[in-house]
Formats: sequence, C-alpha cells, structure tokens
Amino acid sequence: MATRAALKKLNLATFKIQLILALILILFLTVAVLIAGLVAVISGGDQSDSFVGTGQAQVSAEVTQYRDAVFNELDQHGLSQYTELILALMMQESGGKGLDPMQASESFCGSVGCIQDAQTSIEKGVLHFKNVLDRTDGDIELTLQSYNFGGGFIDYVQSNGGAYTKDLAIAYSQMMYGKLAHTGNYTCHRPEAIEHQACYGDIGYVDAVLRYLPSALEVDSAALGEGTSSPLARELKVNSHYGYRVDPFSKVRTLHAGIDLACTYSDSIHAFKDGKVVYAGTASGYGNLIQIQHDGFITAYGHLDSIHVSNGQQVRSGEAIGYCGTTGASTGTHLHFEIKTELWKGHIDPRTYLGL
Repeated sequence: MATRAALKKLNLATFKIQLILALILILFLTVAVLIAGLVAVISGGDQSDSFVGTGQAQVSAEVTQYRDAVFNELDQHGLSQYTELILALMMQESGGKGLDPMQASESFCGSVGCIQDAQTSIEKGVLHFKNVLDRTDGDIELTLQSYNFGGGFIDYVQSNGGAYTKDLAIAYSQMMYGKLAHTGNYTCHRPEAIEHQACYGDIGYVDAVLRYLPSALEVDSAALGEGTSSPLARELKVNSHYGYRVDPFSKVRTLHAGIDLACTYSDSIHAFKDGKVVYAGTASGYGNLIQIQHDGFITAYGHLDSIHVSNGQQVRSGEAIGYCGTTGASTGTHLHFEIKTELWKGHIDPRTYLGL
C-alpha cells in the first residue's frame, strides 16, 4: 500500500511538472509570436518607398490645384502613393501652367502641343509614368529620368550596369545630342549641360524633381538652431530668395535652391555650425564650393573667391572657411547659401534659420 501511494504521489508530481513545462512552452511561443509580429510591423514600415513622404510636396498653388485630379488618376492604376511625386514632377515640368501641365504631349502623340486640356495631360502623363515605372521595376530615379529622356534611356541603363547614375544620364544625353544637334531642336539649359555638351533632355531632372518632395525636406529644426553662427560677419542682406525664379543665364524658370547674400571680396565666409567638410572644390554652377556635414543636415557655400578648408577637416561654428566671390554661374559677388539633407538634394529654405 505504501509503495502504491508513493507511486501515485510520484505520478501526480510528474504530471504537475509536465503541466508547468507545457504552460511555460505556450507562454514562450505566445511571446515569440508577438515579437515576430511587432518586428514585421516595424520592418514593413521601413520598406516604404523612400521617395513617398508623409507630408505634401512643396509646390506652387498652380500645381496644388491638380492634387485631387492627380490622386484620382493614379488611384485608377493602384499608384496613389505617388501623388506627391507626380506633383513634384509637374512642378518641374511646367509649374502647373499651360494646357499641358504634365508636358505629356510628346509621349502621347509624338509632338509638342497636341494636348489641349489639363485633364488629358494628367491622364496621359500618369499613364506614361506608369509604363516607365513598370519597365524600371520601381526604380524611381530611373523612372524620373526616363520620363524626361524617353524609354530609350532605360535600355541604355540596362546595357550599362542596370542602375541609374547621374554619369549615365550625362553620357546618354551626350550621345543623343550628338545624333540630333543638327536638327536645331535642342538647347542646353544648364551650365553643367553646356560644359558636357549634354543638351538632350535635362541631365539634372532627377534632383530637380526630388527636391520638392517632403521626404527630402525633413530636417530637425531644433538641431539647426543650436550652436549656429551667421555665415557672414556683417548684416545679412538677401539679394535673391529661395524659390522658383527665372534663371539669369538659361532664362528658364527653375528652383533657386538657396539664398544669395550680399558680400564683397573682403568678406570672410563662416561655418554655420560645427561639422565636417565633405566637399571643398569647384562644382558646375557653384564655382568654388564648400559643403559641411552637420548632425542631420548639410550647409553649402557657393561662388567663393577662395577656399581655406579641405575635405575631411573638422570646423567649428563661426570659423572662417573662405572668402566671398563670384566664381561659377554668378552675376556678381555674393554668397550662395544652402541648407539640405543630402549632398546634392533635399534643399530647404535657409531664411528662417538665419533669422531673416
């Protein structure tokens, strides 16, 4: 009897242990599933298209009036997430003006001016965008440049590495301009294009469109305001504001991606904030250019007469880095000053951060 009772107690204890282990296993699996689900949600958020911002593109009222029409047309193709991108594209194409704000006539009927109303322009422009997007497997930069150049650029890129680069855009434009220059239908609109004789289409089209996007315009304003200094040791006077204007050289309406501050050859230029020099040299249009990487943003100082820092150098807020000049595409001595999120794009209006 004692042995039987002992066995019963042993079996009961074993059952309790097994039950506890089973409960622990169930709890572990439940927690694992919850964690996996959380990771999936977070990862899914990170996989959204980097060119589709959460806010609205910074475009003119003429373009904004077409937001609903653009959304509705894109939605019919299951592409409504690209609404702000298309508005940015329209801003670059026409500023929302004219009967063909998407400049879709050439892709639709092979000649300029065949579209005579905005709704048709949006319909055909969105269709052209979709067709190009499908061919590029969703590569936004290649899609944008091909919207401007035409589908032949996709074939060219696929034969030369398969991924968009600015160098490929320049090379393709050079090649096509060499073939078509005799027609007299093509004119260089950018100083950079003249330099390279790359006058077919717009070699700067990708950056020109993306600069309007909200995803490219997000900068920590608190970070901008802490420990900053004026880029000039004098009262700041703006000669030309940030925004859309007629370029004094090309006579084409484009975005002036910074502000021009009055200065003379005797004025030293100063770092806006502590940072690291990531570019010190000449650049097309800018002339002598310095770019400084700060925490979360970049400042640029163009048209300098001389540069007194070098790539990789750490600089302090207010430190003299060069002198005012008029190098590059400039009409007189001034400082072209930019704030942006990336080296060559993501520009924002610097005026507020300079107290202007």
